[in-house]
Amino acid sequence: MRILIYSIPSYADGDFPLIRALREAGHEVWYIVRLAPFFMHTTLFDIERMDARSAVLPASVYPELSRWGDYIDLERSFVSNDAVGRTGFRSFRLFLQEMRLVRRIAPDVVQHVGIPFLFQFWMLWKYRRKAVCVIHDPLPHSGEKSFRDTWKRRALAWIVPKFILLNRVQTESFCRVSRVPAGRVFHAALGPLDYYRRFGTGVSPEKGPYILFFGRFSPYKGIDIALEAFLAVRDACPDVRLLVAGAGPLCFAWPPAGGEAGIHLIHRYLTLDELADAVSHALFVVCPYTDATQSGVVQTAFALGTPVVATAVGNLPVDVEDGRCGLVVPPRNPEALAAAFRRLLDDPALLAQMRENIRFDAENGRHSWKRIVEQYIRAYQA
Repeated sequence: MRILIYSIPSYADGDFPLIRALREAGHEVWYIVRLAPFFMHTTLFDIERMDARSAVLPASVYPELSRWGDYIDLERSFVSNDAVGRTGFRSFRLFLQEMRLVRRIAPDVVQHVGIPFLFQFWMLWKYRRKAVCVIHDPLPHSGEKSFRDTWKRRALAWIVPKFILLNRVQTESFCRVSRVPAGRVFHAALGPLDYYRRFGTGVSPEKGPYILFFGRFSPYKGIDIALEAFLAVRDACPDVRLLVAGAGPLCFAWPPAGGEAGIHLIHRYLTLDELADAVSHALFVVCPYTDATQSGVVQTAFALGTPVVATAVGNLPVDVEDGRCGLVVPPRNPEALAAAFRRLLDDPALLAQMRENIRFDAENGRHSWKRIVEQYIRAYQA
């Protein structure tokens, strides 16, 4: 099967393992990624200098992508290089080049990842009999809902015959809000982001044991709740620290009301080596989100064998599976989160068993990419 995947760097962390798994299953996979200046340092893209041309370019123009040659086929991968990063004549001309490339590829499946930009609706309309749209977020996050996003979601329902959700829990809400019949919705999991295993220096960012929050700072991430929960257990566990790492505007009080002793804030973009070191050496990762769909943070932690304490929002309870790969607590509840912290800190044997469970699921179980590819193929062939 000849599969074209059109995406943006924000989704590369899930796209790259999927592309490799599809290739290993014997499929021919082509990849077009739209790169704009605001995507240069996003997930697996760490572009030092952007090419000044607004054109569809072979992936080889960016040497930073060569490290991913065992995931994506570099000879079948292209960068839709939007040097300006604004909708206008240049981006329309760039889209026409994309369409010529797609016509030359003649794919059996055109898979668009995420909600399309304006011109990509035309691409999906032209190839609507072959189109599949992968939706990472069935519903917008808190504070990110807009009329434009709602309009795009409903327009997709008229164009795209099949949708793949990475979240079963919110299927009914997605169908209602986007006006998509349930019979056109398929499901696939997001697997462990295993490429992080190739990164890291082996050196822990902290001198002692620590709990880790990482990711883009946003109000729905509940970082203030994690701080409150940690302060509640700090005196009982004086040797344990909380590491909060990520970029974006501070959306929580800093320093916290209880003081910053035992809390380490890294307010910047982490390199892949730094992130791999931080996750692999953590006792466990905390996802105290107030709402969510699913989370690449969870699958990053699982790729490195680290348990997760998450809130019962979106698909997180399904991914984490309370008591097996981590603990699940109610959202917006610092007392319950603090109790989960204490339970894991007081029971090293439970943490060790969770790490074993995570490794099994990633290699042979429900999170393995081999099984996930089967889910995609069923959707393509339906």
